[in-house]
Amino acid sequence: MFIGFIPVLFAFAAALASLRNLAAARLLWSTSALLVVVWTVHHGSHHMKDLMTLGSW
Repeated sequence: MFIGFIPVLFAFAAALASLRNLAAARLLWSTSALLVVVWTVHHGSHHMKDLMTLGSW
């Protein structure tokens, strides 16, 4: 599933930050996880009609 470009950038920044500053890395990983959740809810809400028909014959 496509999770968006911005959360991936935050995750990459968190990976780089983890090499130097653990507190910054924790903040960036938390922000990345939050952005993934927000993006999934926002993007998924546009597909609810399609998702409701899955599995119905």
